[in-house]
Amino acid sequence: MTTQTAQTPQTAQTVLEARDVTMRFGGLTAVRSVDLTVREGEIVGLIGPNGAGKTTFFNCLTGLYVPTEGTVAYKGTVLPPKPHLVTQAGIARTFQNIRLFANMTVLENVLVGRHTRTKEGLWSALLRGPGFKKAERASEERAMELLEFIGLEHKRDHLARNLPYGEQRKLEIARALASDPGLLLLDEPTAGMNPQETRATEELVFAIRDKGIAVLVIEHDMRFIFNLCDRVAVLVQGEKLVEGTSDVVQGDERVVAAYLGTPFEGAPEDTALAEVQAAEAQAATDSTTEGDNQ
Repeated sequence: MTTQTAQTPQTAQTVLEARDVTMRFGGLTAVRSVDLTVREGEIVGLIGPNGAGKTTFFNCLTGLYVPTEGTVAYKGTVLPPKPHLVTQAGIARTFQNIRLFANMTVLENVLVGRHTRTKEGLWSALLRGPGFKKAERASEERAMELLEFIGLEHKRDHLARNLPYGEQRKLEIARALASDPGLLLLDEPTAGMNPQETRATEELVFAIRDKGIAVLVIEHDMRFIFNLCDRVAVLVQGEKLVEGTSDVVQGDERVVAAYLGTPFEGAPEDTALAEVQAAEAQAATDSTTEGDNQ
């Protein structure tokens, strides 16, 4: 399989800069002093065994969690720890578990993603004046452009719940793109997909990169990630083990050992892994409950 990754110049603008990001749940450390940079035009992968802290790190980047230590900056500005403000700044994400509005249409789901880019206020919406109608038309035009981009324009009026699984994944990406991000975070975008759907997702990510949007992706499918990414970072029990090109990472014996569960010199302590995973799961439940109550 040939790779379509593009070599990004070192002089390209830094889109994301995470420095010394640490996340503790009580006395348990799920992510420890992780640094990561993503530059304009790059696709960067984040891999690691189950329980490595990948999704927790994503949640720190997108404001769902407030890091215990460290900073996250987008284009040089430190981000506020609020998801909607992170989205406004220019970072969008998808989730490991699909979070579409099942009883809304395909078009309506994408329109939801446009709300951070519309300027009309409450009274304008209630009165449905000229300004609101103009903004509504512009949002629908943009939403249709995105549906054409992912190949779902012919299903604009279908309910999201009636889409095949692979199309639901694509719709979630379109909704994220509706906020016009400069950086897109994808959390296991090919989970549950067959080989044909995985290949289509790979082509879609390349097309997103070609539009000038940087991409950071978590994925368990190693063939997908190594073919896709300019750089890959490996997390093991919350710590960054190695970062480099696909060849560098695949050739690192510590990475192979980590995936096989084999101890290696300098490996993070394994004693609290189960406790960390339980704390992460509880924190995720708490954040979802809090979001539902807002």
